[in-house]
Amino acid sequence: MFTFLLILHLIAVCCWLGGALYERFFIVGGIRKAKGAELEASMLKLMLSTVPFFLTSVLTILITGIIMTIMHHYTFLNWSWLGVKQYIMLIALLGFFFFIGPRMGKIGKQLNSNLEEGKGLDDDMRSQLKSIMVLFDIMHIGVLINLILGLTKFF
Repeated sequence: MFTFLLILHLIAVCCWLGGALYERFFIVGGIRKAKGAELEASMLKLMLSTVPFFLTSVLTILITGIIMTIMHHYTFLNWSWLGVKQYIMLIALLGFFFFIGPRMGKIGKQLNSNLEEGKGLDDDMRSQLKSIMVLFDIMHIGVLINLILGLTKFF
């Protein structure tokens, strides 16, 4: 059972990290290249539509991680390689659900309103998107640290 959970956990990590890299370099890059063009709004809608994919990956990581921690009788949020991984994941989840997610929802509503009026992105939306991308970059650095900790178990 543990092996199955570990494989599922690692597949979800690969989906999250691979999806994040794709989104960061291709979708966000496309949004920046299409600045002011009609394609810009479509690329942003594409980026916003990836939220269910990432939530599924993150919830799979969270659930399998909790189950594997319980199966091996580890403790939660202690000072070990596993505890640091858990703290990073907790910070990423809280940051997304309480800070990034609501802002993405606001951008999505504003984008839909603008598209109904025949407009595209405005400078305020671009500014909000830029700040969200910085936060995503920080979050994904945490994912990379988690990956390194999981592969090396430094302490």
